[in-house]
Amino acid sequence: MALLEVRVLPGEKIPVDLRLTTIDIAAGGARCAANRPIEQNVRIQMAITLVGGTLNNPSPMDVDAVVQRCTERPRAPENRRYELALEFVRIDPQDRKKLVSYLNTL
Repeated sequence: MALLEVRVLPGEKIPVDLRLTTIDIAAGGARCAANRPIEQNVRIQMAITLVGGTLNNPSPMDVDAVVQRCTERPRAPENRRYELALEFVRIDPQDRKKLVSYLNTL
């Protein structure tokens, strides 16, 4: 489980005020809380900043992900109302290695 900040780049079908926070992350994807719903199969370009673990400094990485699922959580706060299951479809091999190493230290 890793609560990380995510910066979403503007794109088609991406609300300009979309805010994501990871709930869980793995080498192949992430589960994120969101303030807006996103349709299945929408591609999201984002920057995830790894913090904590054995990292001395925050470490950003750019990824493209595809929404596999979006579910509403009616009782959740407005900024975490939706849960997205994301599959990473583009990640630099060095960033993937950095992510795996990071996850192994948590």
